Amino acid sequence: MDKQLFMQQAKNQFLQIFQKSKAGQPVTVEKHRAEGFLYAGELLGLTDKNELQQLMEQAHLEVFGYPLQDRAAGYQQQRKAALSQGQFQYFDEPAISRRF
Repeated sequence: MDKQLFMQQAKNQFLQIFQKSKAGQPVTVEKHRAEGFLYAGELLGLTDKNELQQLMEQAHLEVFGYPLQDRAAGYQQQRKAALSQGQFQYFDEPAISRRF
């Protein structure tokens, strides 16, 4: 497998994970499959973590329309606001259910 084909397949896997996540579907199997695929690409010297991080951020932006960093910042902002306002019921809902 050449690098270009590998990177296209990796991007397709990221897109599939993000699209299913956006639709509220479970992505556990896809995440594990992608993790193994990406690790194999690193071992074979086809890519490195920095390239994969950039590819993942690009796929996230395509699917969700905002950068991956904004998602984490949004969660932190919601949590801080709930704490400062004493709205502890925010934490009654499981973290997996609290979506940005």
